[in-house]
Amino acid sequence: MNKKQGLAGVLAATALACIMPAVAHHSTAGFDSSVVVAVEGTVTQFRWTNPHASIKVDGKAKVDGKTSTSFPDGVFTVEMTAPIALVNAGWKRTSLKAGDKVTIFINPLRNTVELKDGSLGGLYVGAILQDGEKLGRTDGKGVGSAN
Repeated sequence: MNKKQGLAGVLAATALACIMPAVAHHSTAGFDSSVVVAVEGTVTQFRWTNPHASIKVDGKAKVDGKTSTSFPDGVFTVEMTAPIALVNAGWKRTSLKAGDKVTIFINPLRNTVELKDGSLGGLYVGAILQDGEKLGRTDGKGVGSAN
């Protein structure tokens, strides 16, 4: 093996080692995309930061319009995508603020557990903002649901 091939191999291995943690970090495997929970409540925090924006909502959880014992009322921490992707989907840094009344649609964690701060976790699906504006998917249907 010559020096160029050796260097190319080292660079490829280094690139792969750098990419793999990023790919693993962005997996949504921990969330149940077949279930959509609607959390109606009050925004307690909206973080517009990279690599993921997030929302905390204190509210009542419903699945298919009904209260579910699987998802108790309380605070939900909602992971979103990067702000640039949210802008492309109609979001603004000022779309939410603490105190706003909203309905946030989430895919819940597969294993319903309390996070370190006592909240439940979910992945953003859609939102109905205080002024009625709809962002994302707000039909309340999970992946593979009949229309």
